[in-house]
Amino acid sequence: MAFFGCLVMYCTRVSLSIAIVAMVNTSKEIQLGESQQSLGCFNLRGNGTHNSDTELKGVKYNWDTKTQGIILSSFYYGYVMTQLPGGVLCDKFGAKWLFGGGVLVTTVLYLLIPVAANWGVMAITMIRILEGLGEGLAFPAITQAISNWSPRFERSRISSIICCGVPIGNIIGSPISGFLSSTDFIGGWPSIFYLFGSFGCAWFLLWCILVYESPEDHPRISKEELLYIQQNKDEKLQTKAPIPWKRIFSSIPVWAVIVAHFGNNYGFLMFLTLMPTYFKTILHFDIKTNGLLSAIPYVALAVSMALASYIADRLRKCNKLSISTIRKGANSIGLFGPAVCCLGIIASSCQRELIVGLLCLAMFLNGFAFSGFNVTHVDMSADFSGVLFGITNSVANTAGILTPMIVGFLTASGETVENWNTVFYITAAVYLISALFYALFASAEVQPWGLAKRDTPKVLTPDKPHIVDSIKLMRK
Repeated sequence: MAFFGCLVMYCTRVSLSIAIVAMVNTSKEIQLGESQQSLGCFNLRGNGTHNSDTELKGVKYNWDTKTQGIILSSFYYGYVMTQLPGGVLCDKFGAKWLFGGGVLVTTVLYLLIPVAANWGVMAITMIRILEGLGEGLAFPAITQAISNWSPRFERSRISSIICCGVPIGNIIGSPISGFLSSTDFIGGWPSIFYLFGSFGCAWFLLWCILVYESPEDHPRISKEELLYIQQNKDEKLQTKAPIPWKRIFSSIPVWAVIVAHFGNNYGFLMFLTLMPTYFKTILHFDIKTNGLLSAIPYVALAVSMALASYIADRLRKCNKLSISTIRKGANSIGLFGPAVCCLGIIASSCQRELIVGLLCLAMFLNGFAFSGFNVTHVDMSADFSGVLFGITNSVANTAGILTPMIVGFLTASGETVENWNTVFYITAAVYLISALFYALFASAEVQPWGLAKRDTPKVLTPDKPHIVDSIKLMRK
């Protein structure tokens, strides 16, 4: 269910990036820029794959690149604001309701985007900010849920299975959005928002019925499975303790995760939100092809996430490498690899097939990072994993604000290959710096402040199963 929750969230994110291609009136842009300076790869234009506005269904808006950047980035203003509160509120409201409520708020507001777009840029921007506020609660909550449910030797796989909802959401959302934008179904591009918004609301109903806060709360879990989970996860005390804010923020390994998380998100969100525009304006793919090609790199990402998580868990179980070495190795592949691919895209000029192949390779290598920095939050402290993810994700998702604004600024003078090459140079530099910082300063060992709650005697709850009681029961 968490996988499907992530899936629907990323369907809503990527679909706007596709839909905005259909929402914008490009005829004005073409009239104003018939030179090569504003036509991207000029040799690829006129090959029968570039859509005219008449082929894209729905109302058109005269939004320039800067306005599009504001709309695409506005989601992250709200998203950043609720990351840290989301981690703190997990203790009070539980991961179940925080994650479920965050997805519900996002998808209900998503249904309103076609109406908001008619009201103007300010209205759609406000809707996007409110969406971000709701969705910002989700990922810190699900990190807390992973610490409640995952045995330590399955942590990478459980985390990756859930996070696979991210690329699968992109795989599903991109081609469907491209197809719906070129049909008359419910007015063209507005049907994208009605479809995925309704799917999210239906998901929430199932989430309420099927999901429980912890293994101990689940009424149908077998005694064998409960015992296995309790014996193989980090012990969590029932009593609450103050969050050691000062020790967390003065921890170098925490800052290593923050930097790696930011670098990963900068590149990932640049590809997620702006590749459809790049495919349209530089490589001149039509809307259907655009949607399909925007999805293909995430197929590679999903495969590599599953592969990397299996390898990481096997290496940890063999006990031949330290957990920090495993995390650093996976993270280095996940961030250094895409940096090299960005440089390869620059060198590829206008070779479309090679560029798409390099994007796929970049996403495949990036999948290893989800068994790197992404799991380190739980490794360092199971008790404060939700708070830690809230902190790192707050900083990391400022990238969602920066990338559309940077690209909008760099391409304001024209959608040229040279301007986009600058975008890829910056992305490669961010990847390289963040990968190096994590490799030097990260640690996946349990931190001293992560054990602070162990100073408090454990309080047993009579009506909850306990490991010792379960062992006796199993022996009987």
